Amino acid sequence: MRKVHWRGAGFLVAAFLLAGLVLRWYFVQYQPFVAGDSSLYLDISQNWIDAHIYGLSTNAAPRPTLIRLPGYPMVLAAIQLAVPSSSAAPDGSGVFRLLMWLQVLVDLATCVLVSRLAWRNFGRRAGLSALAMSSLCPFLANYTAVPLTECFVLFTVALAFWAADLWRRQPRMVWLVVAALALGYSILLRPDQGLLAAAVIPLFVRTSGERHTWRFALLCASLTLLPLVPWTVRNARTFHVFQPLSPKSATDPGEPYAKGFPHWYRTFAIDFTSTEDAYWNYPEIAVDAADLPTRAYDTPQQRATATRLLHQAAAAKKLRPDVESGFDKLAAERIHAHPFRYYVALPIARLVNMLLHPRIEMLPIDERWWRFRLHPGQTVFATAYAALNLAYMVLAALGLRSAFRVAPALSASMCAFVLLRCALLLTLDNAEQRYTLEFLPVFFFFAAAWFARPPGREAA
Repeated sequence: MRKVHWRGAGFLVAAFLLAGLVLRWYFVQYQPFVAGDSSLYLDISQNWIDAHIYGLSTNAAPRPTLIRLPGYPMVLAAIQLAVPSSSAAPDGSGVFRLLMWLQVLVDLATCVLVSRLAWRNFGRRAGLSALAMSSLCPFLANYTAVPLTECFVLFTVALAFWAADLWRRQPRMVWLVVAALALGYSILLRPDQGLLAAAVIPLFVRTSGERHTWRFALLCASLTLLPLVPWTVRNARTFHVFQPLSPKSATDPGEPYAKGFPHWYRTFAIDFTSTEDAYWNYPEIAVDAADLPTRAYDTPQQRATATRLLHQAAAAKKLRPDVESGFDKLAAERIHAHPFRYYVALPIARLVNMLLHPRIEMLPIDERWWRFRLHPGQTVFATAYAALNLAYMVLAALGLRSAFRVAPALSASMCAFVLLRCALLLTLDNAEQRYTLEFLPVFFFFAAAWFARPPGREAA
């Protein structure tokens, strides 16, 4: 095993981290973005502190909720308790500002973990390459200025693989516990991170001759699931349901949620533009049929029906059973006419869009960035972002073979994580490129293998 020390490379390490810090400072200072979910997380944490209720504000008292897991509200609550003055601003700007700087530190720690993981497996040159790519990556830096779970999730991804790799080399219980803590907290941040656990835990299977020992993997799985027990018990007592994770519908038990409209939406949705124009707005905000792509309608009659239903939903500004039923019938008609498009072509197109779309969703750039005539500067910038995003994937693909030759088990685990997540993304209605952000630590690791020196030329 290569020893990971930064003697002789301290200047480069410090330079990359300093450059990464400056890049993240720029985003925090000039491009902060508070999303709708950011305010939701803050509301939950504030009620958790003030009323001792994990819930959402209402005109009366806060009502309990289970639509978001407690991992991120924990962070917000900790900041508010540690720095009470941060809660002074009613819009949460003080809390969010401290949170963003905490995310800067967490993100730089992610860069260090990816670098050391690559260094340990492929050598100094690979480690420095991983540090350069990750610390200077604008996509990671951008999300430090957004109060969402992504920064912490990326950290848990890097930490889990880092600890699992150490355990395989030196099977000490401390590394198993660290990996389990990373996996457990990752699930408390986002429910889909159970896929990370499914990919990492098999690394703890010990092989002795022809025998496989599963007890360490089972122990890691048990420790990973342990943090979910209090949450599951709380949900059972409060809502009388078995809900160890947050529901896909993002609604509390008994709350109505749209079924017909998402069913129809899936018959045409591919790009992030449709997500912003329609998926996030329905039914509270009017959806203009003219903003939807032409593939949303197969016939003039379908267009007329969809337009009428959208007008009815806009007038009510809430869910209507008759409108939902109308969308359901419209979806069934389109699926019956084109089953391959619905079940195969569109899910793959959504996944490809999430992988290749310019990662500009948190920047002040027109969602229809490709309209060069209207905003040439934004089009050029978005195209450059798309090219950089593609470059990371190409470099990862180039280093894949070398990575499997040197670290087959770890590389297989990382590929399993990517494939499992892609399989999940095929089932989603909304194409959001941030759902593939978790791939970046894996891409940097594989890309670093391509930058490594050939065997025998690496310094000891």
